[in-house]
Amino acid sequence: MLVSTINLSLRNFIVDRYKTKIFIIASSLTIVMLLLEIIETYIIDLKSTDYILLHKNIIILGFILSNCITYILLSLNDNGKFSKNKLLLIPLIINIIINIATYRTGWIFYISSQGEYFRGDYFYVQLSINMFYYILMIIAIFMNDSGYDKEDIQFLSFIFALPTIAITIQIAFPEYYLIWVTTALSLMLYYIFLRELQFKFDLTSGIKNRRAFINKMLLLNKNKRNTAIVVLDLNDLKKINDSRGHDEGDEAIYKSAQILQESFKDIGTAYRIGGDEFCVLCVNSSKGQIEDALMKLLKLLEESNNRNDLKIAFAYGYDFYTGMQDIFEVFEVADKKMYEHKAQIKGFYGRRREDQ
Repeated sequence: MLVSTINLSLRNFIVDRYKTKIFIIASSLTIVMLLLEIIETYIIDLKSTDYILLHKNIIILGFILSNCITYILLSLNDNGKFSKNKLLLIPLIINIIINIATYRTGWIFYISSQGEYFRGDYFYVQLSINMFYYILMIIAIFMNDSGYDKEDIQFLSFIFALPTIAITIQIAFPEYYLIWVTTALSLMLYYIFLRELQFKFDLTSGIKNRRAFINKMLLLNKNKRNTAIVVLDLNDLKKINDSRGHDEGDEAIYKSAQILQESFKDIGTAYRIGGDEFCVLCVNSSKGQIEDALMKLLKLLEESNNRNDLKIAFAYGYDFYTGMQDIFEVFEVADKKMYEHKAQIKGFYGRRREDQ
């Protein structure tokens, strides 16, 4: 089933190319781990001393791959919060060195002359490294509240709690081989999760779509959470499409969305809500934070425009929802302010037909 999941992900990208690539690597290594467990079980059942060296090599390779997989799963879920820090490779390197040395020292495990497996004095070092990456992954999932809804976080926590539970059981009962079966199950559930997540994202811009925006607005309205609503319009998109083609227009949408997301990443979530229309929802953010984010947006746009022939510019306006009125009324106020800003930029008031 995991092989079928990999095949599906090759045919249809899940959320983006990067996540698809990482998912395929993690799934492929998990299949290798499952095969190693099958071979190890077969060797144990043989009860022969002829395969001690092979048994030892299989376990060493398995212990090395296990921490590699958890590190890869971390990079799949943390959006660079932890995995981009090269220092986090140190535990992985230590694990590889200790396991290779175990071949002669028996630090992590050793196999008796009768072919019996025993845990070594430093067995829990390799296990602790594995759990360290898992804990970071769970923390990253909860930190990524702008990318995931509450229900998403709960489901992800359940998915990646399964291998943790399996590890705990296997520590207590070494005869049960549960870890990589549950990891494979978790990866298949994760694939289903990513496919469902695609319905919340706009394929052209790479950020959340209008459907996700409306759902978030309804939730904020229901919970009466103070929110800054920033409405933006990508200037001259029709002109770009007409003069340079729709591929260039799509490129302008993508670049502007990524710059917008980068500008507000610490305080809000960006959505594409129309052809050239965007909105950022910033929960519990002050006017000063919004102004700082807008200044960062202008700076990043200027840097991008200086590097590229494709020029990008936004008109914007914002207002604050306090729970005392309907959130969609506040959106209309912010939208009106955006058009006033657009008019100031273009030297007239009112909306041009080609901007619609």
